[in-house]
Amino acid sequence: MIEARNLVKKYGSFIAVNHLSLSLCTGETVVLLGPNGSGKSTLLGMLSLTSKPDEGEVTVDGLSGKNAKKKIAFAPQEIVLFEELTTMENLLSWSTLKGKEAKERAEYLISELDMDSFKKKRVDRLSGGQRRRVNLAVALMGNYDYILMDEPLAGIDDYGGKCIKNLLETEKEKGRGILFTEHNPTILLPLMDRKLTIDGGCFVS
Repeated sequence: MIEARNLVKKYGSFIAVNHLSLSLCTGETVVLLGPNGSGKSTLLGMLSLTSKPDEGEVTVDGLSGKNAKKKIAFAPQEIVLFEELTTMENLLSWSTLKGKEAKERAEYLISELDMDSFKKKRVDRLSGGQRRRVNLAVALMGNYDYILMDEPLAGIDDYGGKCIKNLLETEKEKGRGILFTEHNPTILLPLMDRKLTIDGGCFVS
């Protein structure tokens, strides 16, 4: 379980996240909703252990630090790819897996996200939606128990959204906990077990 207790994040006098607590269990999907500037991405950064809270703590299955971070796959909204490398090369370069295991995982993700037609293309020659799919696949190139995603459908067409939904359904069936932020999660609604709405750094529902 990912457990967040009384998280606070400040930028000067501005409180972006104000004493929030939440949990995410394996096999569960939680959607974090809210308008731009509500604190969604800031909260997700702390939950993924890529950003430290000013107050509070996050543990993953009772662990903290590097051991906890290894259990989380995090797909940020920003594209974090090597532009000069191909889709396949990016997956293998970012992977925490090695050798045959890495290759098999990459082929699985390429199949699930229907990226075979551009797996040998350089990233700088891909469309925005294709880059988004590669960005998500890169985040999933490891052994993890939890998947955290910041607006995974941003810039994705309906077909790409369905590919992501199908992949996440499979990951959920494998017992992985999933939490993502989204403005309009219509395509992913069938996956949702709980939703939380944040505004002004606080939960409003």
